[in-house]
Amino acid sequence: MTTDMQVTIRDVVRSAKLWHIWTRLGLQDVRLKFRRSAIGAAWIFVNLAVLVLSIGFIYANLLGQPPGEFIPYLTIGMILWGYLTNSIVEGGNAFVNSEGYIKQISLPIYIYIFRFFVSISATTLVTMCAFVIVALVYQVPVGPGTLLVIPGLLMLMTASLLLITIFAHLNARFRDVAHMAAVGMQVLFYVTPVIFPAHLLRQRPSLSLVIDLNPMYHLLEIVRRPLLTSGPADWQSYVAVALILAVLSAVAAGVIAVFQRRIVFAL
Repeated sequence: MTTDMQVTIRDVVRSAKLWHIWTRLGLQDVRLKFRRSAIGAAWIFVNLAVLVLSIGFIYANLLGQPPGEFIPYLTIGMILWGYLTNSIVEGGNAFVNSEGYIKQISLPIYIYIFRFFVSISATTLVTMCAFVIVALVYQVPVGPGTLLVIPGLLMLMTASLLLITIFAHLNARFRDVAHMAAVGMQVLFYVTPVIFPAHLLRQRPSLSLVIDLNPMYHLLEIVRRPLLTSGPADWQSYVAVALILAVLSAVAAGVIAVFQRRIVFAL
C-alpha cells in the first residue's frame, strides 16, 4: 500500500469518527436554505408535490397510462432523480462552498464530503414524504418484497457518496465541471424513464438500448421497483449497479490520488 493511499484511508477514518461535526453541518445547511421561512424545509415537499400534481395527470393522459400507476411511478422517479442530480451538481461544490472551513480549520477534508452527503440525503428524505402520501392514496402494494428497497437504497447512497467525492475533487480544480454536469443531467433526464414508463421504449426494439445501457435507469430501478411492485428489480439492474459502483470507486480513487494534495491550492 502506497503512502498516499495510507494517508487517504487515515483521513477518511478520521473524518468518519467526527460524525457529530459533519452531521450537524449537513443538517444546518438544510435549515439555512429556508431561514426565516414560515414552513421551513417543508417547502422541499411542497415543491415536489406541486410538480407531480401539475404534470402527473397531464402525462398520464398523454401517454395513456392509468393515473393510479403513473403518478406513484412519476413521484418516486422524480425523487430519486433529484437525489442523483444533487449528488453531482450540489455535491460538486462540496469543497468550493467549504473553502472558509478548509482554509481556517485544520480538519480532514473528507468531513466536507460527508457534510454534503448528509445535506443532500436529508433533503431527499423530506421529499420521500410525498411518495408516502401518494402510495397511501393510490394503494401501492406493500409486502415482504418491499424490504428489498433497503439494499437498493444502500447501493444508491453509496453511488451518491462516490459521485460527490468525484465531482467535488474535479470541480475544485476545474470550476466548469459542475456546470457541464448540470447540462449532462438535463440531457439524461429526457432519455431516462423518469417521466415516462420504461416499457414504452421497450416496445420499440431500436430504443431498448437507451434503457439497457443507461446507468441512471438501473440506479433508479433498484429502488423504484421494490417500492412500486413489492418485488425485486430485474437481476440485470443489480449486476449493472454493482459494475457502476466498481467503476465509480476506481474513478474516485483516481481523482483522490491526483487532486487530494492540491485541493487547498485550487480553492
